[in-house]
Amino acid sequence: MGQPFLMIDFPPGDHPQGAFFLMEVEMADCLQYMPFYTRDWIASTASFTPAQKGAYITLLAVAWTEGGVPNSYEACARIAGGITEDDWAVIRKRLVVLDAGTSDERLSHPRLEKERKAAAGRYESKCRAVAKARESRKAKTVDSSVSNSVVNIDDNTDNNTVVNVENNTQPKPKPKPKPKPKPKPEPNSLKRNYESPNGDSTSDSAKPRPSRTYRIRWTEGEGFSGIVEEDRTRWLDAYPGVDIETELKRIHAWLSDNPSKAGRRNYAAFIGRWLARVQDRGGSKVAATSRRNCL
Repeated sequence: MGQPFLMIDFPPGDHPQGAFFLMEVEMADCLQYMPFYTRDWIASTASFTPAQKGAYITLLAVAWTEGGVPNSYEACARIAGGITEDDWAVIRKRLVVLDAGTSDERLSHPRLEKERKAAAGRYESKCRAVAKARESRKAKTVDSSVSNSVVNIDDNTDNNTVVNVENNTQPKPKPKPKPKPKPKPEPNSLKRNYESPNGDSTSDSAKPRPSRTYRIRWTEGEGFSGIVEEDRTRWLDAYPGVDIETELKRIHAWLSDNPSKAGRRNYAAFIGRWLARVQDRGGSKVAATSRRNCL
């Protein structure tokens, strides 16, 4: 039985014998394992005896590694560890003859041969990829060596400067001056842009925002001030289940009991949030009833 090999194509000049050469590969290197389809095996050997199954799988494993088994009962019986002629007749029906009438005549399974060819094709593709990567690295090495041998003199280099070509060295170019950082604007520059030395105003975009004033105020001694009738009407429409006057008294009592939380600026928003919570809880009557029940 001849030793199998793979044909690998290499670019001209990569191998001393020419553009192509035969790279002999042991099949055991690229066929270290074979696919085993369990369902197909169980279905195809359902009528086999345990002895027939053991001999059959052994012959298939040898055929996968060696490219086939001898077309001889005596040789296959020695490979399988001893089988009867009746067992050999059952197994022989599953095998086909390869290279019939030649010195390399052997037995194998059709599907096994198909899988072997696919595995050998994958191995050949990997070999081609390795050869291509090797050629690419070789080309990059040649290009880098050629580029290093070329001396480029910068415009900043003086004409009297001597370049050492043998050592492949070159004087370093003069460093470019770093740009000066832009000065940061001063904190009061916005105000100076708005007010000129003559007192004239500049662009509207540089004008400072005026401070907002709030009408409603609160003190512990006088309570709320600045609440007008429009505020009460707006609150009554927004919170119909809330007794506005009663809740204002409760807010005053709460602020008096919590002076640390009384330093507010927008009391209108604070009163609105208070009234909204009371409305969400069912109104002033429900809130008062729940507090009495708690007491």
